[in-house]
Parts: sequence; structure tokens; C-alpha cells
Amino acid sequence: MIRVNGGDDEYLVETVQNLIDRLAIESRGIAVALDGEIVRRSEWSATIINDGSSIEIVTAAAGG
Repeated sequence: MIRVNGGDDEYLVETVQNLIDRLAIESRGIAVALDGEIVRRSEWSATIINDGSSIEIVTAAAGG
């Protein structure tokens, strides 16, 4: 089991990029933190998510 944005999700052996694709999240304008550490976009395809991990996916919003 992993946690994605505070909710439980099935654990699959996958990368950050695989998770984003599986969840059908538009990758433009988002940031990803894995277990509290920001994952650089260039590392999404190489970063494996471990069982028990917590992932936060946030979208940048304009405003003031």
C-alpha cells in the first residue's frame, strides 16, 4: 500500500512517471514529493516507489 495525496492506493512496482501516467495526471505544472523529498522531473522515470511510501502530487496555481 502507498499513500497518494493522503489517500491509500495499491502498491505496484512502478516509477513516479508510471504512477502519474496510471492516475492520468497532466504532468505539466506539477511537482512530486516522495516521502517528503522533492523528485526532480528528470528523475521521475528512474525513481522507483517503494511499498509504504507517501507521495504528494501538487499543481502550481497562479494567483495572488
